[in-house]
Amino acid sequence: MIRGFYTAASGMITQEKKLNAYANNIANANTIGYKKDDLVSGTFGEHIAVRLNSYSRQSSQVDLGPSVYMQTVADKYVNHNQGSFKDTFRTFDLAVQGDGYFVVQDAAGNDLLTRNGQFGLDDEGYLVLPGVGRVQGEGGDIAIETAAFGVDRNGIMYTYPEEDGEEPNEFDRLLVVIPTDFAAMEKTANGLFASEGYTQMEDNGDTLVRQGTLEASNVDLSEEMTRIIASQRGLQSASQLVRMYDEMNTKANDTLAKLR
Repeated sequence: MIRGFYTAASGMITQEKKLNAYANNIANANTIGYKKDDLVSGTFGEHIAVRLNSYSRQSSQVDLGPSVYMQTVADKYVNHNQGSFKDTFRTFDLAVQGDGYFVVQDAAGNDLLTRNGQFGLDDEGYLVLPGVGRVQGEGGDIAIETAAFGVDRNGIMYTYPEEDGEEPNEFDRLLVVIPTDFAAMEKTANGLFASEGYTQMEDNGDTLVRQGTLEASNVDLSEEMTRIIASQRGLQSASQLVRMYDEMNTKANDTLAKLR
């Protein structure tokens, strides 16, 4: 009976964590460049075996008991699938098509990665992600002297020529990077990521920059709502089991007390 308590209670905890993750996804459905969170569930026995470095998905050689182990959240990971694009025709709006990320330096000097290209200018004329920090180019902070600038697919930034026949004036290049290990990226506030290793995107490769475009979040509202409904039902079922086991335990104690 005690094992039943553990199983039902672990189910409640697991479903609660799922609800929190799905609710957070829905709350950020309209956040530009947001990447949704997904959860992977497993049993407590699998967790113990993994900790002991003796678990194999093909065959488990560890006998951890004859019962069904209580379920826990095995892992929380970020889904880096690309969101849809929407054209804004705004000069400062940029998007990355492919696996790349913009680099933004916060006030503490930390480089953060983001897919949110809803940029603007600060009081000193530098390209910034409002509320976060300055966008980084190959030469560091990007200074914008005029709002009439262009960005090509390779991230090269240029001003338009004043007269016909003149070449565009290149003044910097966006630092667009590809993380070496997406699983190791740590999500921080506002859909930003901290990453230890990355490489700069290649010219004319699979990753490119689009100007006048923003990437929407990759959250599918209908999918998240379906998940929430399923988790709510799972939570209700688990809570009813806990209540049932509690009533059974109370009756068992009363019966034993009468036998004394």
